[in-house]
Order: sequence, then structure tokens, then C-alpha cells
Amino acid sequence: MMDMPEVTVIMNCLNGERYLREALDSVYAQTYKNWKIIFWDNASTDSTADIANSYDSRLEYHCADSTTDLGVARVKASKLAKGELLAFLDCDDKWYESKLEMQVEMFCESTEELGLVYGRTQGKYELDSSKDRVFYKGQNLPDGWIFSELLKNNFIAFSSAMVDREKFVESGGFPSHFKNSTDYWVFLRLAKHYQCRALQEVCCDYRIHDSNLSTSHNILAMSESISAVSQFLPDREAFAGLRHQYVQLALMHLKEGKILSAAEIIRREGVLLLLIKWIYQRLT
Repeated sequence: MMDMPEVTVIMNCLNGERYLREALDSVYAQTYKNWKIIFWDNASTDSTADIANSYDSRLEYHCADSTTDLGVARVKASKLAKGELLAFLDCDDKWYESKLEMQVEMFCESTEELGLVYGRTQGKYELDSSKDRVFYKGQNLPDGWIFSELLKNNFIAFSSAMVDREKFVESGGFPSHFKNSTDYWVFLRLAKHYQCRALQEVCCDYRIHDSNLSTSHNILAMSESISAVSQFLPDREAFAGLRHQYVQLALMHLKEGKILSAAEIIRREGVLLLLIKWIYQRLT
């Protein structure tokens, strides 16, 4: 890889005016300067277009004729990318200023074939900042061959990720049939064949708000995660990963008071002991 590879920043947006300028400013503030933004407006009806078009030519604005599912929108945006590396930023998230520089350096200095570099992320609660927390604080993020761990849980925040574009394309890119967990599908495919590096420093903020806390959002995300893991069956690691995924799905139903739904998942998938172990580990 060249010393100063171009990074294409993929931004998909639908009515994201509230936090969009903050997100874009965090790209323009990067200490690493060899980047370009592909901005895909998914037919927004707010001031998204005006905000995006107020920036210079390093932001390439595209607008869809009509709103599509997220998977379709991500596919269309990513096909416009030209850089050796791809980075992703949701329009309500924010990067820290050295994010790109540190991750590009990890790609360039690696002696291994890397498919993905990701980083530690801070969750920012829209309605209550006292809940803000760094994800996996006090733990080392998985590094190297992370496929078996990633099958159990998607611990990679989308806005923290950078991927090798050529390997991303070879892996099939984004799944157009997904509405939510498009990133997990890609991360799993890359981690299956390539090593991945973890930036242990916090490199971005992930905003947590009503839409990504909703029951319907989380259950859809988990259902698509299960589909993403299932593509690797009959791999034994995928089977083990699915059991962890079903535990999380059952816990979501329990959290919502849907005891019978949770019980049916636990019975059907035979994950009672794993569920007890999972709860015990988090209580001790």
C-alpha cells in the first residue's frame, strides 16, 4: 500500500440535519488530509442537501431519486468510491481528529494482509449525557483473527471502521437486502479471510437516540445479525456464534416483558445454560 493512500469517506444520510454539520466538521478537522467524501442523500426532505452542499469540492454530493432501504443506499454510495481505503461515518456520529491518521498508519505499517481496522467508541446518549460511556472500557478490543469472536457479537461500531476497498469489493460489499445490519455482514466476511486490527483508543462518538434504542430497531438488527452469521453454516464457529446471537435476541424480548417469546427462543434454540452463563458473567 502506498505511503499516503486516499481514504474515501462514505456517508449515507436521510433527514440528518440535526447533527450533520458536526459530523462533517469532524471529517474536515482530521489530521490526515488525503480523503474525499462520497455523500449519499437518501432523498431527504429536510435541509440535508443545503448543509452538505455548503462544503467544498472534497465532498461529492449525490441524491437518490427516492428513498430506499439502507442496504441499497450503502451499495450505491460505495460503488462511487475510488480510494484505496474506505471509512464510514453515519451522519449523527463524530470522529476524533486523529482517527484517520492512526488507522491509515496501522494499514501502512502492517506486515499482515489486513481487511479491517476499527477503534474504540464512546456512546453518547442524546437525552441524558450522564449515561455516556466508552464501550468495552477496561477490556482489550479483539485484534488479529477475530472471526470467531465477531460471530458471537458485533463489537465493531460502524463509524469506527476502515476497510481495504479491494478486499471489501472482493468480499461482496454491502448486502442490498438488509435494512439495518449492513456493516456486520461486511465485517464478518472480511474477518473470515483477513486479519483485523483494533485501535484501542477512543476514535469516535456513536450517538444513541430513540430510533436506535427502539424495540423494533433492535429486534430487526438482531434478526439480520442472525442472518449474517447463518451465511457461514455449517461452520462450527458459526453454529457457536448463532447460539450467542439467540441469547441476545431472547434477552431483548425479556427486556420488553415478552416472556413467552423469550422462552420460545430459549427452548427452540436450546440456549438456557448459555443464557445463565451470560447473565452470571455480567453480574460478577
